[in-house]
Amino acid sequence: MKKFHFILGCLLLPLWSIAQHFAVGSPIISHFEKSDYHAGTQNWAAIQDSRGIMYFGNNKGLLEFDGTSWRTYQLPNHTIVRSLATDLNGQLYVGGQDELGYLNSDDSGNVNYVSLTDSIPENYQSFADIWKIFVLGKQIFFCSQRAIFLLEAGKLVVVTPDQKFETFFECRGKFFVQSNQLGLLVWDQDHFTPVPQGSTLAHIRLAAILPYQQDQYLLVAATQGLFLMDRSGITPWDAEVSSFLTTHQAYSATQLSDGRYAIGTAQNGLVIIDADGTPAMHLNQANGLQNNTVLCIFQDKHKNLWLGLDNGIDYVESSAPFSIIGNEEGVEGTGYVSIIHQGKLYLGTNQGLYALDWPKNENPFKPGKFQAVKGIRGQVWSLNKLGDDLIVGLHEGAYQIRQDQVIPLSDIEGAWKFVQLEQHPNYAIEGTYSGLYLYERQAVPVASLKPSWKMVQKLAGFDESARVIEEDKAGHIWVSHAYKGLYKISLDVASRTLREVAFYDTKDGLPTAININVAKIREQLIFTTPQGIYQYNEASNRFIKSPVFNQLFGEQANIHRLLEDQTRNIWFSVNDNFGLLKVKEQGIFNQVNKIYFNQLQEKIMAGFEHVYAYDRNNVFIATENGFIHYDPSSKKDFQLPFQTIIRSVTSIVAGDSIIFGGSAPGMALDTTAAVVPFQFSNKLNDFRFSFSTPFYEQIKHVEYRYRLEGFADNWSEWSTQTEKEYTNLPAGNYRFLVEARNAYAQTSRSDSFSFVIQPAWYNTMWTKILFFLCFFALLFGVFSYFNRQTQQQQEQLKQEQQLKLQEKEVEFKKEVEKSEAEYLRLHNEKLLGEVNYKDSQLASATMHLVQKGEMLNKIKQELNKLLPDVVTENRKQVKKLIRTIVEDARLDDNWEQFEFHFDQVHENFLKHLREQYPMLTPKDQKICAYLRMNLSSKEIAPLMNISVRGVEISRYRLRRKLNVDADTNLIDFMLSV
Repeated sequence: MKKFHFILGCLLLPLWSIAQHFAVGSPIISHFEKSDYHAGTQNWAAIQDSRGIMYFGNNKGLLEFDGTSWRTYQLPNHTIVRSLATDLNGQLYVGGQDELGYLNSDDSGNVNYVSLTDSIPENYQSFADIWKIFVLGKQIFFCSQRAIFLLEAGKLVVVTPDQKFETFFECRGKFFVQSNQLGLLVWDQDHFTPVPQGSTLAHIRLAAILPYQQDQYLLVAATQGLFLMDRSGITPWDAEVSSFLTTHQAYSATQLSDGRYAIGTAQNGLVIIDADGTPAMHLNQANGLQNNTVLCIFQDKHKNLWLGLDNGIDYVESSAPFSIIGNEEGVEGTGYVSIIHQGKLYLGTNQGLYALDWPKNENPFKPGKFQAVKGIRGQVWSLNKLGDDLIVGLHEGAYQIRQDQVIPLSDIEGAWKFVQLEQHPNYAIEGTYSGLYLYERQAVPVASLKPSWKMVQKLAGFDESARVIEEDKAGHIWVSHAYKGLYKISLDVASRTLREVAFYDTKDGLPTAININVAKIREQLIFTTPQGIYQYNEASNRFIKSPVFNQLFGEQANIHRLLEDQTRNIWFSVNDNFGLLKVKEQGIFNQVNKIYFNQLQEKIMAGFEHVYAYDRNNVFIATENGFIHYDPSSKKDFQLPFQTIIRSVTSIVAGDSIIFGGSAPGMALDTTAAVVPFQFSNKLNDFRFSFSTPFYEQIKHVEYRYRLEGFADNWSEWSTQTEKEYTNLPAGNYRFLVEARNAYAQTSRSDSFSFVIQPAWYNTMWTKILFFLCFFALLFGVFSYFNRQTQQQQEQLKQEQQLKLQEKEVEFKKEVEKSEAEYLRLHNEKLLGEVNYKDSQLASATMHLVQKGEMLNKIKQELNKLLPDVVTENRKQVKKLIRTIVEDARLDDNWEQFEFHFDQVHENFLKHLREQYPMLTPKDQKICAYLRMNLSSKEIAPLMNISVRGVEISRYRLRRKLNVDADTNLIDFMLSV
């Protein structure tokens, strides 16, 4: 399992770049064991690609580490990997045993190894180990002791030695080899030439050649110490570290970015030396490494060290401004308080008090350890400086340290804190579990072992626990109780009594009475609460919100603690953040730089936060496992860019098969995503994305967020999750993006993976077009079919309608004919009625005429009878009257007029009668007309001005002319004509 020697918190600082000289403690070291990377024990080489991914040459192959997971790439012959190198294009070259080649990636981003061994002439293919690989411009040198293989422009050339090669080095663009017989040689275009005095190194095995001042080179020998080489020759360098290297055998070395040198040994770990050869740091199994044999050293982009060990891999955060003070330094238990007093650094824990000479011994080969202070055991609550005196507060009482001796002061349990009164410096107040105690300074000789402070008495009237105590400018003592509230105490030193004890809680403007702390900042008291920061207004005797601090932290922030250190900077524990406010100007927070130690928050004892800033280079922070030393002057660049990488894309539905391996094709492992989107069928719509960031400081505190454009455009919440699954994605265009945030709250460059899920075959554009055309054709066919059906139905309906119409017409005609017949019948009946009516009228008129004729005849007869008797003068008038009657009878005898009207009534009866019977006389016609009028002989006689007998005779004659037998009614015959 991966082990962290310590995981330190998040930090935001300006751009700095020089590594740390640790004044005390050990750096943060992360251990990677065999069980972590699942390969061999030994690690021979280390290198980092342009993305930040680390590679290690291991006994079982090539290891790859991205910050989250390990991968192993085995060589074709399954041998050890001894050497690694990258060219300017990021191509990674690999050297093994009888094997050499490089890494490449396929179109799916999967890494594969490409062997170059077959390009070597067969008689040179058994070359044993490739110990080193160097890239000089466009030339790549694969170095074995039997031959050197030069790769240039795709061609492999074999360089054979006159004598066996022993070791190989590259420095300042020059390629050096060492031979036991010839000494040190340098490559000159196409051959090796000796360096000046190089033969002096013929039997001295070198571990490294490193750049030194100007044109000089630093030669690190395995067992003969250090040498300096320039144009004139080679000279031994009797540096302070030389004897150490001679004893413990130098094996590997590199120059660090700050100009110092890191040298790994075969027997005693790692040593870092300054340019003058002075040891600056020594790491071995005793103070943090998991193995003392350092086979390789690599400084990464963030200026931290990777150590390939004989058993495992260690990651040393050498650039961090932090070091650990714990068990390995002699300090046991949870840290609570610290102070530097009279040349000693004191650290108080729950196990006791520990001391170390200060300044610390700078010899890393003889590190000083903390020693337990005799006489002080158990919980240490406070280290208090009262003037020049150091008072120690413990659970079991109080002690004074004088002349490195522990002198008892009080056995009152729970010596929380001592406060020297500003207005009465010869007096001090002690806060205990059970109230306040007054102390008075005693005049004692400097060399005396008697205490210089004496308890006077307990201050009656206040019996609460007094862990948090501060004095304001007016001399009031403020005591905060974690669960009850806040007290302001007025002390009368002269009478040694308490004048007043005032209690404050929510009724006085505080948001709560719980977890209130008091801090003195810029000589002013500040009151922190779970709901913001407050100040005391003496005029109103109430608490008001602090505008300055609430603006910095927020009005509702949960403020655990504010502490002003000796350099006037302010440390804070707010919500889940622990950090520092660096005040840049003397004015009241005109310019503030807020620095976070977020992950340190979980290591600090909540409620017992302690920070002690001795000077601008040394700050001590209490933690659950001892202390952290922080050097604010260290120049580390926390804003160096880093990259998040999508390491794999897996198809879940296809049995977790990898469809993208995390490396872009043809880019020598140097890009993060293919430009052309991947294409997937609609059945491959479940994906698992794995991602990581090659940022190795405090790995477990790296967080990620992601989003899938085309599905959910918003970023996710930050989390430590390094995988994300999507299932049942619909067809469409997608782009998965992910980015990381490191322990220093810096955000990485994002990585992306673009892909397209093709629609189902029935949902593609062409299929849709085909479906549309087919549908249109089907629709057209259906339409045509129904149109034909409709037309046929319409035609059939038309025919049926025509038949029905014809039937209707026939019926109509019948109806019309029937109607016409009915009409004719009715018309005939009407006409008949009219005829009958006219007949009746004509008969009536005829009867009237008959009656009139009869009447006139009677009158004429009577007048004729009377005429003889009329006197002469009247006779003339009577005759005239008779003539008038006769004329009237003639007028009534106007047959033509009668015939005209009669034919109108009887449909031209007389006309038709004359046409059929032309032999009829007018008299016969008249008799026929009167008969048609259904007149009797008696009625006819006066009309014809004949007698009835004459009518009968005329009827007889008429019957004969008409050839009408005697059985036929003559009137009926006339009606039928």
